[in-house]
Amino acid sequence: MEFSGSHTPPDSPTHSDLHTNPPSRYLNLADATYPYRFDHGDSPSITLVADLLTTENYTTWSRAMKRALRAKNKLSFIDGTLTKPNLPDDPLIDLWNHCNDMVVSWIPNSITPSLKSSVAFVDDAYEIWMDLHERLSHQNGPRISQLKKVLASLS
Repeated sequence: MEFSGSHTPPDSPTHSDLHTNPPSRYLNLADATYPYRFDHGDSPSITLVADLLTTENYTTWSRAMKRALRAKNKLSFIDGTLTKPNLPDDPLIDLWNHCNDMVVSWIPNSITPSLKSSVAFVDDAYEIWMDLHERLSHQNGPRISQLKKVLASLS
């Protein structure tokens, strides 16, 4: 079947239709797997992990945070897979901002006060996550090297 001058069947939504009226699957807040959905207990003041981030425990803290964010379907906000919509009139931008702000609130709630100030003025969850990773993920490298030398000298 040919469609005169168009690659889109007459009953299919056009790109501009999707932009102004996204399909319901993009706005299905009842779907528990939907990244823009929140549960009643979710609030900016909750702490997601028991052990707060210090300069010594980044690896275990990040694993616990990823697990907690995955359980809340918000992992995509810190791993870069769900980026902010580019267009200011995108119907998903308000939902993205709302969820990003919630994740941005949860991260500082899960780190020690001495580290909290270093992320206080960052408004993007992915940027906070990457900054913490870059600064703290290699903190134990010299200690691991030292422990390996000690273990090698024992044999």
